[in-house]
Amino acid sequence: MEPSKLSRLGKKLFNVIEFDEDEKLICEVRKHPVGLIIIYLSGVLVSVVLFSIFIGIAWFAGQEFSEQIDAYDNLLVFVGLVLALLALGATGIAGYIYSSNIMLVTNEKIAQVLYASLFNRKISQLSIGDVQDVTVTQNGIFSRFLNYGTIVVETAGEQQNYTFTYAPTPYHFAKKMVGSHEENLEKFGN
Repeated sequence: MEPSKLSRLGKKLFNVIEFDEDEKLICEVRKHPVGLIIIYLSGVLVSVVLFSIFIGIAWFAGQEFSEQIDAYDNLLVFVGLVLALLALGATGIAGYIYSSNIMLVTNEKIAQVLYASLFNRKISQLSIGDVQDVTVTQNGIFSRFLNYGTIVVETAGEQQNYTFTYAPTPYHFAKKMVGSHEENLEKFGN
């Protein structure tokens, strides 16, 4: 397989996934940017609320006990700032983890890399011949309007289904997966 057709993240993960020499990349599925927007907006909101709460407490305490509380006010503002920065750092990490999830579809297999945290990832590979069904779900007006959804690849046997959320153009990718499966059936039979 030619790694030159992969994105930067796909190239990075290329070495941890087993590919054959004659394997052809059909598509690379990455997460839709709308999920990043949700993560970043939530993180900024939490940071602003945390900082505002501590500023409000310091202001209220300064109003009640004007001369005795100056050091306490500074400490509260500092704690609020530190917590807000930690929330922003956690938001950045969550965005990185979200962006690192990927699904690669070739003419022989589906490989999925899902990160649960910075240090925990799950790499799954499924022979394209073991695909039973590919289902796309789009819930709500935003997923339809922005064209993202959840792709569920149902497998044969006892393997767990592959679920990939926030997939952009999910019907397009599902069609490519089914096409690759049908091509594999024609080539190798049942």
